[in-house]
Parts: sequence; C-alpha cells; structure tokens
Amino acid sequence: MAAPKRENQTVSQSPQKRTKKVHNQHQNNFISHIDGVSSNPNRSGNLPDDILDRIFSFLPIKQAVEIGVLSPRFKKSWLFNRKILFDREFSRHHDREEYIHIVNHVFNSHVGSRIQSLSLCFDPTAKEHMIERWLKICAEKGIEELDLDFFQGRDVFKISQFLDIKSLTTLKLVYCEVDLPPQLTGLSFLTTLILKRVDLNIKTMETLFFHCLLLETVDLWQCSNIQHLKVCARSLKRFKVLKVRHCIEILSIDIDAPTLRSIYYIGNVVKFQFAEVLHLDEVLLNFSPSRCFAKASLVENLVSDLSYANVLTTTSAFLEGLTTRIRDGAFRDLQFRLWNLKEFQLFMEGTSYCNLFDIASFLKNCPSLEKLFLDLNDFSFDCGFYWELHQKQLLQYFPHFFTSLKFIKVRGFKFQKHELELVRFLLGKAVFLETLVLVTPRTGRIRIYEPADAINYKRLIFSWRASPKTNIVLLDHYHDKGPVQPKVSQFG
Repeated sequence: MAAPKRENQTVSQSPQKRTKKVHNQHQNNFISHIDGVSSNPNRSGNLPDDILDRIFSFLPIKQAVEIGVLSPRFKKSWLFNRKILFDREFSRHHDREEYIHIVNHVFNSHVGSRIQSLSLCFDPTAKEHMIERWLKICAEKGIEELDLDFFQGRDVFKISQFLDIKSLTTLKLVYCEVDLPPQLTGLSFLTTLILKRVDLNIKTMETLFFHCLLLETVDLWQCSNIQHLKVCARSLKRFKVLKVRHCIEILSIDIDAPTLRSIYYIGNVVKFQFAEVLHLDEVLLNFSPSRCFAKASLVENLVSDLSYANVLTTTSAFLEGLTTRIRDGAFRDLQFRLWNLKEFQLFMEGTSYCNLFDIASFLKNCPSLEKLFLDLNDFSFDCGFYWELHQKQLLQYFPHFFTSLKFIKVRGFKFQKHELELVRFLLGKAVFLETLVLVTPRTGRIRIYEPADAINYKRLIFSWRASPKTNIVLLDHYHDKGPVQPKVSQFG
C-alpha cells in the first residue's frame, strides 16, 4: 500500500528549520503588504516612505538590514536605525576585526537623528578611542539604553570618562572599571543600573545614589573591591529593586531606602543593616552554607527586619540560623514573627542539617502564610540522633496549626521516610488546605509509571488529611506546569 500523501511537506523538517521557514514566510508577507503588493488601497502599502522608515528605525538593526535585503524599497532604512544591537549572539558569528569593522561602518553611515539603544560585546583592548567616538555619537543622538559587555577583554575596561551622558535611562556594564567624579553631570535620568564583574568602591556607589535621583533598580553581579555596600537612597522616590549576586568580597550591606520593595541576594551570609523596617514585596536570600556560629547570628538579626515581607524565597542555610539552640545561656527558640508573609519558598541544600522540626518552627511564625513551596531535588533528610531522641516527639505533639495555608507544593519528592513524615505533619496542621502537589525529582530517577502506584500513594496520603476537601496531586516533574507557581522562579 502506498504511503498517504502529506498535505504539508514541512512536517519532515527539523523544528529549527520549520521555525525559520515560518519566520521567513511571515516576514515576506509583511514586506509584501508594506511594499504595496496588496491590492487594497487602504492597506499600509500607501504609507509614505518617511513614515515606514520611522517604523523600521525602531527595529533591532539586524532585522532592519534583513528587511532591506528582502525589499529594495527599504534597503537604506537601517541607516536610520535606533537600536544598534551587536550583543553576544552577534559576536559569536564574527571574529574581532570583522565585528569592529561592521560596528564602525554602521556608525559612519548612520544618518538618523536618534539612537535609542547600543549594545556591544567584544574585546575592547586598544580600541578605547573608537569606543569613545561611538559613545560620543550616541550621546549627541540622545541614547537611552547602553549595554557594554567587555567580558572578552584582556584587561578591565576603564569606562568612567565615557559616562557623561545625560539621556541614559538604562546602563549595563560587564567587566569594566567605574570611577566616577564626585560632581557627576551625566546619568541624571538613569532608572536601571546593572553592573557585572565591575570594580567598585564606596565613593562610586555614593555618587550614583546621590546624583541618580530617578533610580529604580540596581543590580550588582560578581562585583569586586567593595566590602561595605551602602545603599543611601533616602532621597530616591522611585527606588524599588536591589539585587546583589555573587559579590564575594562584600561583608555588610547597609540599606537606607524607604521605597525599596524587592531584595535579591545570592552569596555568603553577610551583615544586613536596615535604617527602618520595610514593607517588602519580594525577598530572595540564597545564602551559601556555613557552619560558623557568627554567621548564624547575622541571620537572627536579619529576620527581624523582614517582619513585613510578603514573599520570601531562601535556602535551608537561612533556617539553620534560626534553629533552636543556646541563646543568652538557655536552650530556646528565637522569637520573631513574619506578619505579612503570604508565600514562602524553601530550597533544601545537600550539605544542610536542617530537619522537619526546623521547618515547622519557622512556619509557626508565619501566621498569614497561604502558599508553601519546598524544593527537595538535591536533598535528602539526615536528621540524626537529636531528631530521633527529642525533636521527633516534639513534632508529634506540635501545638500550632497553619490556619491560613491553602496551597503546598513539594518538588523533588522521593517518597522517603522523612519526606512522608513531613507531608503527614503538614496535612495534619494545615486544617484549611485546598491543594497539595507532590512532584517527583527532575533527575527522573523516580517516576510514577503505573496508575496503581499513584492510587496506593494517594490512599496513604489521603488518610493524613485534616480537611476532607484537600485535593492531593501526584506529578512527574515534566508535568509540573500548573497555574500556581512561585513568584520568584529563578534562584541562581
């Protein structure tokens, strides 16, 4: 029997080729209409060239050049382009000399009155004067977004003398040295600052916070030469987001920012000092594991400043700093309350000694908690003798109930003994729980193949419910695509 004919031969192509072909078809159709091929006189084919050139000027330059190739009518539209984006993806397809030649040609040929965005990614060694000329052109044409990614450079690129640009709203620097003058004249409209692998100092940060009064977001990533970060933003009325990631030399962070609403920190446990308790919307604290008692005391001091946070994402290292131990000469719990916390996401780490009782002790201090996300993907509970002899019994007679908790998701659930004990405890204490979702590990080593397995697990877990209305869902990790997901999805 002959094989049935295919109505669409593209099904035999690879997904990448099919996607590219569909993209080209859409682009050709778009060009056909704007180039006047359409017979409808009211379609965009009748738009004047100056209006179409203005429309194309807002496209990234690569797309603007492609349109010029497809339609001779617009072959010079790229000369007016406002988004000169030669990022990492572009640099991967060109060697250094070719890359520089292309960028230089674009700037020499550009005749538009505005440049909105510039993105560069190459080794800037011995090309400082050329970069200075490009930035001067951008400054004259009112550039708003500047992204200089010089991670390929042999030496750190000194950018300070090129930043006297008043129109900038977004600035991203990678592998640069920033040393701003005390009397900064540029950057007065800056709203977003992203610094990665940048040499910083206290004076530079003070200058930025003092002069950039419209700042909304500061993101520091792998920055060096700064041990004490001072966020002096009391005079800033729009400052909302602070991100500090993998800045290993930082020892303390002082925050004086009444309008701050989101804090994202990844790195070693450091000293946080707040000028006042803030009403934070989101807090992410990814602390590296530490066995140092002094580090635990830093966590104790920090938790009181998070009393009015709405969403908290953290690691087991944070809970270890709050665990029951000798305080002021007595073995006791730490007294704190997270009054506004609605969502808590906890990533358990492989080297942690945090156990079920530590989790329960933390949850009892969150009276408004509605959503709980636990990630056990790279973790197995090793509770030890103290748990077996003392804490296990305390958990069995735990007096607190989680009356606000409505949703629980446990990722990386391996059906191990202590994991089942944790689920049993949560189901018994969350008396108004609506949904419990258990997701198998992303490694794929544990999967629910047979429907009978799911039925047996559900029958066991259903018997632990305090509320008969609780819905229990068992999922393989690749099916974990439900509508309820944590607000902070990226953790690394």
